Amino acid sequence: MEKELILSSHAVGESNFHIQLTPAFRRPIFGNEKVAELTLAYILEKLVDMKVQIVAYNYGPDHLHLFVANVRFVSEIELVKNIKGYSSRMMRKNFWSLFRKYLWGKKFWTEGHFYRSVGAVNKETMKHYIEDCQDKHWEKIEKPKIVKDFQKKLF
Repeated sequence: MEKELILSSHAVGESNFHIQLTPAFRRPIFGNEKVAELTLAYILEKLVDMKVQIVAYNYGPDHLHLFVANVRFVSEIELVKNIKGYSSRMMRKNFWSLFRKYLWGKKFWTEGHFYRSVGAVNKETMKHYIEDCQDKHWEKIEKPKIVKDFQKKLF
């Protein structure tokens, strides 16, 4: 397994995470393709601001898996706090009508999240896990066009 290390003027290494986020009350809001597409678009926007790369992702109707790489300028908790906060604020502000029957109040995400540092696993393995191995847990949702276009740029 070949490791991809990032070089900078003062450091050498890698910092990759598998993150799972869950909507408030574990409601199936991502069964709506538009909600899934817009939420991911806001997350991608924030990741670009934070100079973090997204390698792979997948949805269940009631959760989202992300595999992110190059997490160098923020801690894991800052990363999650920023993407959850920004995507929640923008979704509630601009698209509340798409999911209001499932969520109420000012909540979009649950308070917690799952994360695992995946430095010992290569990106292809995580991409395979996130995109292909979760089928038994949910019905696969077609990737929105905005995400397909974004992934073409990544790979």
